Order: sequence, then C-alpha cells, then structure tokens
Amino acid sequence: MDYVQEWQQSCVDPELIQLNVISLEGDRPLDYLLYSDALPRRNDGRLGDSYLQRYQHTEAGGWWCSGVDILTGKEDLWGCFKPEQPRFNPEKGKAIKYEHPPKTSTGVFALRVPLHVWEQVARRHHIEFDQEEWDDTQPDGGFWQWLKEHPQIPLIITEGAKKAGALLSGGYGAIALPGIFGAFRTPKDEWGNRIGQSQLIPQLKKLIRGQREIYLAFDQDEKPNTVRAVRSAIRKTGYLLKQAGCPVKVITWESKLGKGVDDLIANQGQAAFEVAFQNALSLDLWKAQSLEQLTYPRHQSLSQRYLPEQLSIPPEAKLVALKSPKGTGKTRWLESVVAGAIARQQPVLVIGHRIRLVEELCQRFGLDYIRDLPRGKDRSKEPNLKINGYGLCIDSLHGKSQARFNPHHWGDALIIFDEVEQVLWHGLNSSTCRDNRINILQSLKHLLQNVFAGEGQIYISDADLSDVSIDYLLTLGGQKIQPYLIENTWQADASNHYTLNHYPDGTPKRLLKDLVQHIQVGGKPFICLSAQKLKSQWSTSTLEIYLKNQFPDRQILRLDAESLADPNHPAYGAMGTINETLAQYDVVLASPAVETGISLDLKGHFSSVWAIAQGVQAVNSICQALSRVRENVPRYLWVAKYGFNTVGNGATSIPALLTSSQRLTQTNIRLLQQSDFIALDDLDTDFQAESLLCWAKFAVRINAGMVNYREAVLAHLQREGQKLVAVPKRRKAATTQIQRDNQLTSVINAIRDTNYQAECLAIAQAAPLSSKDYQRLKKKLVKTAPEKQQLRKYELQKRYNLPVTAALVAKDDDHWYQKLRRHYFLTVGRPYLADRDALIASHLMQQGSGQIFQPDFNHSQLGAMIGTMEILGITTLLAQSNRPLHNLDPEMQHLAAIALENREAIKTTVGIGLAKNSTPIMILRRFLELLGLELKYTKITTIQKKRTRIYQISHPQDHRQSVFQHWLQTDQNCPGTSAFWQEDCQKYLAKLQRSRHKEESNYVQLTFELPTPEAS
Repeated sequence: MDYVQEWQQSCVDPELIQLNVISLEGDRPLDYLLYSDALPRRNDGRLGDSYLQRYQHTEAGGWWCSGVDILTGKEDLWGCFKPEQPRFNPEKGKAIKYEHPPKTSTGVFALRVPLHVWEQVARRHHIEFDQEEWDDTQPDGGFWQWLKEHPQIPLIITEGAKKAGALLSGGYGAIALPGIFGAFRTPKDEWGNRIGQSQLIPQLKKLIRGQREIYLAFDQDEKPNTVRAVRSAIRKTGYLLKQAGCPVKVITWESKLGKGVDDLIANQGQAAFEVAFQNALSLDLWKAQSLEQLTYPRHQSLSQRYLPEQLSIPPEAKLVALKSPKGTGKTRWLESVVAGAIARQQPVLVIGHRIRLVEELCQRFGLDYIRDLPRGKDRSKEPNLKINGYGLCIDSLHGKSQARFNPHHWGDALIIFDEVEQVLWHGLNSSTCRDNRINILQSLKHLLQNVFAGEGQIYISDADLSDVSIDYLLTLGGQKIQPYLIENTWQADASNHYTLNHYPDGTPKRLLKDLVQHIQVGGKPFICLSAQKLKSQWSTSTLEIYLKNQFPDRQILRLDAESLADPNHPAYGAMGTINETLAQYDVVLASPAVETGISLDLKGHFSSVWAIAQGVQAVNSICQALSRVRENVPRYLWVAKYGFNTVGNGATSIPALLTSSQRLTQTNIRLLQQSDFIALDDLDTDFQAESLLCWAKFAVRINAGMVNYREAVLAHLQREGQKLVAVPKRRKAATTQIQRDNQLTSVINAIRDTNYQAECLAIAQAAPLSSKDYQRLKKKLVKTAPEKQQLRKYELQKRYNLPVTAALVAKDDDHWYQKLRRHYFLTVGRPYLADRDALIASHLMQQGSGQIFQPDFNHSQLGAMIGTMEILGITTLLAQSNRPLHNLDPEMQHLAAIALENREAIKTTVGIGLAKNSTPIMILRRFLELLGLELKYTKITTIQKKRTRIYQISHPQDHRQSVFQHWLQTDQNCPGTSAFWQEDCQKYLAKLQRSRHKEESNYVQLTFELPTPEAS
C-alpha cells in the first residue's frame, strides 16, 4: 500500500513520515502488535491460536506508526497498525480501522521530527534554536526533551497519528491519542466497576509540567452519538488538565470544512487551521457552547432566508421543534399554524416570558391576552369569550393566578412556546415566579403529559434551540416521543450578513462619542442598552436625557419596562404597532424589555444599530437584541470583558453547581432541624429532579458566558455568520483627547446624578398613602409615575420606620435593606434568625404543598450565611468597635486561614469570591461590605519589624440602630416577622408562628464543614 501518499494527503512532512511510518506484511505485523507478556501463550511460548486467528488479517499488510516513549526518551514499542484488510467488529457493526497492541497500556504518539520541523516549531513560538542542540544519540534528536523544557510552547492534543503529523509539520507542538478517551485512565475492579478517581496518563503528566497551555483538537463529527462521546471526552480530559494547573482551550471549526484537523488543513490550507487555533475557546466557554448544541435528528432541513408560510407537519407529531436564525420569519410561520388550529376550532395556548411580547404575539395570532379575558369564575360560560384560547406569561401557569389555569383542560389544544429557551429559563429562575414556582412547574408537567396523551400538539421555536429545552420538555412529558425537528440552517453570507464593529476598550466612552457623531451627520440609530434605571451611567433613562440635550431637534424615544407601562409616555402601547411607531422617531433607545420577540421590519429608516452590553444579560440575549432591526445596517457594539450576573455560586460545571446547591440545602435543613421547626418532616427537597437539572444546565451556560463575557458574545455572533471588525484602538491619546473623554464622562455622570436625585426627591415628597389606598393602588394594573412614587414611599416607610428622605431612597437602591438585615441578624436580632428562616420555609412549603425548589429555598434562607460569619469571628470583631486591626493580628490571620481553606463553601453560602492570595484585611473588608460597613485607615506603625497599616471598623451614623430597635420590637411581639411589614403578611405569619412549638430551642448555627474557632 502507498502509505506515503496517504500521509502526504494529510499534509504531513515527507521526512517526518519517513521517520515514523513503515510498511509491514506477512508475519511482521504480529511482531509489532503481539508483544505483551500478558497475552496467553502455550507451554512452548507460542501465542494461543485465538490471537493468531484474530490477527490473521494483518498478513495482507499495512502500515505501522510509532514515535518516542515520553517516559524513557527511547523508541516506543507501542504504536498503531492500519491493516490493508481490516477485520469487522460485530458489536459496533463496522470495520476496525486501526489496531493497537493488545494487553498493554496505551500511550501517545510523540512523533520524531526532522531538524527543519524542529526549527519551524521554535520559530513559530519565538524561541532561539541552535542546530547543535540536535543529539544523534537520541531517537528524536532530543526534540521532546527540548519541548518539555519550554513550557511556553502550547501543546495540541488530537486523536490519530496522522493528525499529530500534520500539526507538527505546520510548526505546532502536538501529540496524538489512540482514542478520544486516551488521555486518562480510570481504575476499575475485575468486574469493571470504578474503584478510584481518573488520572492523566504518565506521558501527559510529563509533558504538561510548568502549567503549559493545552489545546484539544478532536474531530468535528456530525453523528449525534459521536458528538456526545467527543463532548464527554473533552469535558473529562479538560477537567483533569485544569486540575493539573494547565489553561485549556478547545479548537473547533465547521465540520463541512473537514472532519479531522488534517482534513481541515488539506481542504482549506494551513491558514484555515491557524484561524481556528487563534479562535480556540476556553474550556469554560466551550462547555457553555456545547450546551447550546442541537443533536436531535432533523426531519426537515432548510436553508432559506425566510421560512415558507406552510410546512408539512405530520398530524401525529406531538412535539414540533423549529430552529431558525433570527429574522427568518419564525413568528410569521407560527401565525399560519395558529390560523389552522383556529379554523378547526382547536384551542390555542401561547406561553411566553414577558407581558409585552405575549401581548404582541396574541395580537398577531388573533387571540386574547389573559388580562383581556372576561372575568368570572367560570369563563367558559362568558358570552363574549373567544373560543380560540389565549396567551399568558409562564408566571401565570398555575391555578392561583388570574388565569386560574387548569392543565387538564388543554390535552387536545395547540400549545405554543415562542423563544422557548428564554421562557423555560424564566420559569425556572425568575424572581417573579419564585412564590409560585412549584405550582408553575407542576402545571407545566401536567400540561405536557396531558397533551402528549391527548390529541394536542406542542410547537416550540427558538433561534438558539438546544438539546437542553427539548430534553427537559420530553422528560417532563414522561413519554418516549421523537420530536419532529425542523432546522433552517440559513446563514448570512458576504452579501447579507451585517458588519459588527466592536470596541475592545475598557469603557463604552468611545462608542458613545462615535454614536453622537453619527447622529450629527444625520444618522438614525437604534440603541440597545443593558439597563433602564436612572442610577445607571449607561441606562436608557440617562442616555435619553443626554441625547435630548445634545439633539433637541431630534425625535427620541425610550423603550423600556417603565415607558411601555406608563400611559403618559409616548411608548405606551407601542408594542402592538411597533414598526409604525418607531418610524416616527430619529433615535430609539431600548432596554432588555424588547430584546426578544419583536421584529423591526422598517426599510430605509434606521441607519445603524448600537449596543452597550455591561455584563448583565445572558450572551444570547445580547445577540438577540442586536438582531431586532432586520435590515442589513452596520452594528456597533461595546461589550464588557467580564460579566457579573452569575447564577448560584457561579460554577461552570453541572456537577459542581448541583453539588454546591445540594450541600447548601442540606445545611439549611440542618439549621432548621436545630430550631423548633415542626413541619420539617413534611419537607420534600427532591421536587422534580428534571427541573433542577435543566436549571443547572441553563445556569452553567450563563455562568460560563460570564467568565469571558466579551469573548463569548463575539464568538456567538461569529457562529451566526456575522462579519466582526475590531474598531482600531487609538494610539496613545493626546492630553486634549483625554480631557474630552473625561468631559464626556463628567457630563453623563452629571445627568445621571441630577435626574436620579430628582427621582429620589420625588419619591420622598410623594403624597402619603393610607393602608387601604396602598392596597388599592398596588392592584392597579397600569400605574402612572406619581403613583409608583407613592407606592415606593409607603413601602420604604413601612420597611424602615424612618422618615422617607431622598437619602433613604438612594440607600435603599444601594441594597441597604439587605445589608441591614444581615447586620441585624448577626447582632441584636440573632435570637430571632431561626424563627425568620422557619417562617419563610413554612411559607414556601405551604405554597408548594410541602415541596420546595432547591434554588428558591437556598435563596430564602439566611442561617448559613450568618453562621459562616460567626465562625469566622466577625461577630466578635463587631463587638470590639475600637479594636485596631491589621494583617499581623493572630485572630485576623486565623480568620483568613479558615476563609481561604473554605473558599468554595463561602462562595456558595455567602456569595463572595475570595482570591487565593487575599490578606486578612481584604477578607474582612469583603464581609463588612455585606453589612454596609467599612474599614477606616487610622495609622501606620511598625509590628514585628514590618511597617503595618492599622484599621478600625467604622460604624456609620446612618440611623440603623433605630431601624434595628423597630425590627427587634416586632420580633419580640411575634418572632421572625420583622422582615414582613405588610399587615396581611404579618397576620399570616403570626398564624404560622402560633402553629410552631412554644418551648425554647437551643438553636446553633452551623455551615457546611467549616471548623469552629476552637477546633482550629
């Protein structure tokens, strides 16, 4: 066989082939393969007949490849043989392409390289190389020892010797595994049961010393089972490499460009691999993206700019799933689906996650939104009720809502989930669903089960549809159903993709400056922002005022949750006629309230789209927002380098997130057990494991995107086919330029501060409400700005029992209430913490009929956090207000030792991350921030011959002691109720309190396995 041609077709250097590959035939392949002492032999030493027969096919010849033994530096006995006539594996139903020596440990392909390839590797990585380094006494000339001594050279790990040869020939450090799981070994007993932890193979341990950067380059397969296996191998290998201290990246490319890395190089050239190498994803980001994949079989595959209005769907299909890019007409297609259901008098239920978006869908589908339905206990008898069905937010998907939703009534209906990924995540994690989440998820499960068992159908659609959503819905439905999947793979090309100009700066100042210039020359921008509140520097409210000051002659519209709900604002009611409304404006600023579910189809109106992404929204939400304007106009984006809106403890692996959540739940239950919480025996913490798993998958995807937020957003946009252009950084700015930039920031800040202070003052000066007026106004669906200010003032007065001033409003916006609650329960309110946690647990249990959803339960409890701070000794430090504090203080060092030893537990329990090198003062400062306290610097002195800074805890004169006394009096009257000021809520809690044991309890706070001060 012509093995040289085969290897050269994989772009392997001819001399490298000659050094590592030979042709074998006859008996010779057996000499290379069957050398293990563990092979069964006859008394005369001859191999058993079974092995000789098994490998008889090798006599026809083939090629053998082996390299260097990394552990010894000698020629490697281990390698692989590719037979001319491969044998058939009946278990897998396919031929065995490569043979490896049986009954011996697998190794790696560390191929010998010729001198010029060695020089190429050195040159690529800017390392000086002298040809005298070549050592003729070593089989590889000393190359692999040289590479071990240069940890700055990244190492690419691939599968298959030819691929390693192709990479080495291109000047990359590369080794190959015999299989995707070949980087580690898992100890097992004789029955195949795992008996220990997986470990990297010794050869890899040698090569990765010095925290070498590792790249994984496995095949880009399309077969679902193979894709899952490759993902699993990357996750396991990457985890072990990270545990060993190595940064890990994953190289990916489009499978149509070539399955293996050698195919990519052969088909597209070495430059194509270099692009893939430079765009390699961090392991965390890759894991997030792997959870975005869709591996279910496609029943219809399209590649069309716009979906056809009619697609043939089998009537027996129970779950119809559509994945199609943004702006390709998914909602228009659903209109025809709904129209068909209405024509045959089939009820339709539309489920969404935002009121304005569901209202717009209902308008397009010809349905009522739930709020517009006639009132009455039995809606089916209302004379003017449309029989077609209605739309609602998933928040209302339960029997206690205004919908009085009953999942058993919808078994034969058509159920629509548009933007299904966001709808499910909202149901699983939104704070607006928290009180009724158990009922919502139970209703969702019963709805799916009834539809799957009945005559109904479920339609889901999403531009980012993934296995996560489909897996979840199928598991909830409880039946083995093959989803009917339609995928539109259309992608923007050079003629119709949009150009995204992204700013690599640390702040969006330069983007804003360019935006102003764009408007000055007549541009009409659509601007996407991450926030709406006046307090935010880059919010819709702040930038609306700034741009109105800059351009008083332009028509500027703000679209956010506040303006859309304000009957006195021009944006009110705009969602129903969004395109007609926006055509009247020169500049539009939009918050995340309109990031999904709307299609801006105006032609020739908007000249550009601009976005500031501050690290709050999920990655796909930013990409959705950028695509609301359908016309192909330039986009401009500034995105924060790192995000901060993580879920749970911020873990980026599902096991880590679920394990930490479970441990925190167990801790909180242990704390309740030590109180007199009699309902604990009825507590069910195992509610819907499938919902918890789906929550974890979505959460990990979000958390991983937040780790390298900018990288994640740009990678997502690149996968969509958009053209990314980095706006060049300025050379070192002149003094005048810096002054102009600073002036811009000052103007923005001044606008923000002025308008925010005006809002705080308006709340403080709002007309007071009686309790009755408050209850009436709170139930009002549409509220004016003054009415919202009245509500806020009433709530603040009840919450703090202080006169409501502008300063109090500002402090409350800065989470003062949460800080004071922690401080209160850590000090004077400590005897009532058990009551508070037990009452909230009782409330959750009552809402969920004895069941709790772990994330909500953990979020509601304070005991573990307070207990952690007690164990660290923070209570003692607070009591010693005048005590000097410094890094050499033994008690401070003791605090730091416990905290650093339990960093992961503290991240889960308290929600703060501590760097490994945090000093005692730094750690204390982080905990004091949670209480609204600070450390003040007093002096510097010499301690133990070191110049040391001295600090004291600063106790602010902010009236918190008055608040504490009010809360204490409330708790003394009815233990645990100080957090709940509403009269009806307090009556309810007092009733709960009376149902609890009357005797005193010896309640002790514990948290995880943190050692007590005495024990350590």
